[in-house]
Amino acid sequence: MARLVRPTWAIRCGQSGCKTLFEVAQLEDGKQQEVVCPNCGEHYVYPIYDNDENQERN
Repeated sequence: MARLVRPTWAIRCGQSGCKTLFEVAQLEDGKQQEVVCPNCGEHYVYPIYDNDENQERN
C-alpha cells in the first residue's frame, strides 16, 4: 500500500453506511483539494471553509 510522506490529516467519510477513516495530504493555507473515500467513492472538498472564513483569506 502506498504511504504519504508529506504531513497528513485523517478525515472520516460522512456517509451513514460507511464512516471510513482515511488520510489526506495537509495543504498550504488557503488551498483546497477534492478527495474521494477509498471505501464508498464519495467525493469531498477538503478542507471545508465557512463562507466568512474563506472571504477573509481572499
